[in-house]
Amino acid sequence: MQTDLENYSKEQIFNLAYNYEYKGILIYSNFKNISIFDEILVIKQNGVQLLKTTSEQKNYKLENQIHQVLNPDFIDEKLIVAINYELELIKFYESACKLIKDDEQDLFFRLWATSSNEYIPALKSALNSLKFDTQKEQINGVWLENSQIQNFLDQATKIANGDASKEDINALVNHPNFSFFGGVVAGGLVGMLINEITKEKNDE
Repeated sequence: MQTDLENYSKEQIFNLAYNYEYKGILIYSNFKNISIFDEILVIKQNGVQLLKTTSEQKNYKLENQIHQVLNPDFIDEKLIVAINYELELIKFYESACKLIKDDEQDLFFRLWATSSNEYIPALKSALNSLKFDTQKEQINGVWLENSQIQNFLDQATKIANGDASKEDINALVNHPNFSFFGGVVAGGLVGMLINEITKEKNDE
């Protein structure tokens, strides 16, 4: 949408503001099943209503433009769509506030500030938190895998030292990841023992 507003009338600029905010309604309506977007949507709707009320007072005619908005499946992509939209909106208000004065300028400043100081920090925080949670899951996955390997290795060592019961041996042989973990720890006495257990298991 347009951000070079030098040749626009006040009514045209006001229409652009309305359409920018209305585009936000469409975006956040698509995402409203997620709390952060639903919370922003409620405030956006109030902002659009303020624009409508002011336009009536100024006798401005508001016209809805056709907006194409993205509706991705994944939350990180939804957050990026929302952030990009808000950044575009801020750029518009930055230009508009230089040309609009009085109560209209005051309304634009309020909408601009809300986007800049509230929406964008919240959206960026949610995106960063999502990235952290993803990294945490990956780290936890590695830790769990290493923990399972260590437990498997401890069991195999007990067998190698002759400290294992028949139940310990059966538990090791019937471990769902026996082949995988056996490959991981292959080598040395334990590895040789695992190879022997594998051979005996295959011969049965």
